[in-house]
Amino acid sequence: MPQLALKYRLLLYGSMFVFVILSMINVFYACFNDLAAIGCYGLTALTFAAGIVCLVSDVGRHMKKTVKSVAAVNPYVSRMACDDRLRTVVLSVPGVIGNVLFAVLNGVTGIVSHSAWLGTLSAYYILLSIMRISAVSQAWKISQMTQDPVRKQKEFRVYSQDSILFLLLALVLAGMVILLEFSAGGKTYPGLTIYAAAAYAFYRITLSMINMIKVKKLRSPLLMIIRKIGYADACVSILILQTALFSSFAQPAEAEFVKLMNGMTGSGVCVMIFAMGVQGLCVGRVMKERNG
Repeated sequence: MPQLALKYRLLLYGSMFVFVILSMINVFYACFNDLAAIGCYGLTALTFAAGIVCLVSDVGRHMKKTVKSVAAVNPYVSRMACDDRLRTVVLSVPGVIGNVLFAVLNGVTGIVSHSAWLGTLSAYYILLSIMRISAVSQAWKISQMTQDPVRKQKEFRVYSQDSILFLLLALVLAGMVILLEFSAGGKTYPGLTIYAAAAYAFYRITLSMINMIKVKKLRSPLLMIIRKIGYADACVSILILQTALFSSFAQPAEAEFVKLMNGMTGSGVCVMIFAMGVQGLCVGRVMKERNG
């Protein structure tokens, strides 16, 4: 992504801040008419999305400069900077740890509070943990292999196995969506932390899309599946964020609208993840046949 001049970046960040504040004022005090409110929310979404993309780009550039300076004196960092496979595997480890912690936390909380929603969310994180642990552990083992044909066969196997798990993940998410439609469910954040959660969710989805594009150039089935898992997780985080926003700001009279939006977004995420699983199985079979 081309870097904007400093004055344009400051203008974008300032506009994002102003429209977010105006949206918050209208949410709490309803001071705009319907047309003005729609325009304000639309501009907020537009500037917020553009601001997050610009922020991710800026952070990435600064990180690259920092890594290059450290790599010049540290051989381990130098290897990380040059080895795309090693870097992808290492950077996936925090995601594995986070998924395991979320699975345990939501499972325990769901049992204590008798919440079917949290129980389903725990099942989602358990399945996601299995997928990531499998991919990361196999990636580490494969990195030690010297024979390229054997490595490729191992990668195809992991790619196909995790593609099947994508289908199961879509079924678990379908259960979450059904609970959202017909029962209690949804995430909540205390106070203003919801805005930090929103910024982080948009950051994750933007970064995962960038990583998906980059990893295609490496032509590694294993690295592709690791990035696809991250992308699926980021999409689900957007759904969970939406439920939190509705929980915080929606009025009782808007209950039907909330159900409609949660159903549409949830169904879209489920279909997308199911399609990723089917596409992964088809592509995995073709790659396996081509490589003998």
